[in-house]
This record gives sequence, C-alpha cells and structure tokens, in this order.
Amino acid sequence: MKKFLALSIAAFALAFAVPQVLSAADDAATIKKHMAERKPKIETLKKAGSIGENKDGYLEAMKDAKLEDADKKLIEDENKDRKAVYAAVAKKEGSTVEHVGEIRARQIRSKAAIGDYIQNEEGKWVKATAKPAAIPADKQDK
Repeated sequence: MKKFLALSIAAFALAFAVPQVLSAADDAATIKKHMAERKPKIETLKKAGSIGENKDGYLEAMKDAKLEDADKKLIEDENKDRKAVYAAVAKKEGSTVEHVGEIRARQIRSKAAIGDYIQNEEGKWVKATAKPAAIPADKQDK
C-alpha cells in the first residue's frame, strides 16, 4: 500500500494534478497552470539561496532571506496549491496530507539541484551536493 502511494505521488507530481480527485473549487487545470507559471521564479529563488524545500513537502524561506512581498506571496500560493494536491492524493489513497507531503519531500530531495537548500528528515537545512540516483531503499515506503 505504501509503495503504491509513493508511486501514485510520483505520477501525480509529473502531471501536477489529477482532475478526477480534485474538487471543483480546486480545479486541477488551474492549479497545474499556476504551478507551471510559478516554477521559473521558484527556481530563481532556490538558486539565490532564498528559499528551500522543507521536510514536509513545502517551500520555506531561508532564515536570513530578504524576500519581497511578491516572493512571499508566491511561496504562500505555491504551498497552498501543493497542499490541495497532497489532499487530493491523500483522499484517493486513504492516507493523510502530512504523509503525502513527507513522501513528496523525499522525492524532491532526491532530485534537488546541486546547491539548493533542502531540509533533511531530521529537520536540518543542508545544500544538495549531488543528485542521488534514487531514494535509498531504507527510506522508501514499503
């Protein structure tokens, strides 16, 4: 079940949204469009070291980052959409939003660009130093 959940999240991440599981209020096409529009700015903020990916599957401002209000809003909007996506997957899989977010965080860490800030499972912020080939077997859901 957990391995299936991880695979479901991976497939979901590629498509950004699964229309049949999102409510009308969280229209999948709109979420996908907004996430795609934000992606270049998010990547720029990551490369600048202003934001990172936390252990719960959300973006987070780095401690001393000087972010403009528009950047703070971008992070807030992205996290809101991620939460909607995680909720849809959790509902479909009989899981929790938190669990889906943690699995997604592992996937994000495994693909992080060298130099991006990522939060490990213990909550420590580190810079990604290499791209691992895959999530280690002991960290995968079985």
